[in-house]
Amino acid sequence: MNKKQITQFGRFRKDLYKGDALYVGTAEFILEMLLKKTTAFARSCEIEPVVFEKEGRRSAQALWIKAKDDDFAQVAFFDCERGEKEAANQIVDDCVRLTKERGLRRLVIGLNGHLSYGVGLLTQTDLKNSFDTCYNKMYYSDFFRDIPDKKYLTAYRCPLSEASERMDKSGIQTDGYNVRTANFKKFEAECEIMRRLCDETIGQTYLYSPTRKGHFFDLLKDMKIILKEENLLFLMYEGREVGFLFWHPDFNCTLKAGKAISALNLACGAVFGRKKIDTVKLNSIGVEDEHRGRGTLALLRALRERAGGKYKFIETNFVWDENRRSRLLNLRLLYGECRKFEVYEVRI
Repeated sequence: MNKKQITQFGRFRKDLYKGDALYVGTAEFILEMLLKKTTAFARSCEIEPVVFEKEGRRSAQALWIKAKDDDFAQVAFFDCERGEKEAANQIVDDCVRLTKERGLRRLVIGLNGHLSYGVGLLTQTDLKNSFDTCYNKMYYSDFFRDIPDKKYLTAYRCPLSEASERMDKSGIQTDGYNVRTANFKKFEAECEIMRRLCDETIGQTYLYSPTRKGHFFDLLKDMKIILKEENLLFLMYEGREVGFLFWHPDFNCTLKAGKAISALNLACGAVFGRKKIDTVKLNSIGVEDEHRGRGTLALLRALRERAGGKYKFIETNFVWDENRRSRLLNLRLLYGECRKFEVYEVRI
């Protein structure tokens, strides 16, 4: 993509979401990684802009992405004006054509490069977007209603004090497990441990692609300035890391909705606006199968120890509805469904 294409892509998205009271523009940092190929993962992908324009006016756009190790292509960062069914259909048709040209037979709509970059077209919420959660106009699902192959995702939210009570009522003992915080003096190495554990534990999740060395370091290095060591926790058993939990304050609480956000806006809000943050975000968690029950609870209790008394609410990132164990755990501990998402797959 050339500089003009990147600028036009960003401008259309900025104009479309301007004034949207639920939209906070922090997802643009991920979009920029893909557009400008600033990470090794992005550089390994084929990425093409797909746009619909009529009489010189753009009404829909997306990124067609083929990640190096995947056997499917993606329609990522899809955006379309309300009622523009023709435009939406043409975007999908063009992406199907590109997918066929590469000899592929699957096209996924709603994945933004990699699960760790973002997944899911938002279909239901009345909450302002939280940090590192996908956001889009909720009428988008109308464009894909006729696609039969779809998956559902949910984010959960409840008062942190109530989640804490449920942890204690479980009666599960976590003897034998310890939880350590990350050492940011060895940030790259700690990100590599997280990457290994993520591949081992979340790697069986639908659409998850194995990552390469440096993946999470590339993804998180610019966030390091607003993170603390306690935001990355490792579950220890017999001297070895067997799980991880990545959490952080919902930095979007400090940012104004419906406008573009710069890295400086984010950093200043994170440093000077912490009193405005009432929500802690459980971004991702992975525990080896043999330690999943007690180990998961040990990590959640460690999060509670560090976040308790500081935040009013806890919110998760996406959870696949078909992942029965994870869904039941979240319903048991957090119970409140706050955001619903969908992903669509076109068979070619």
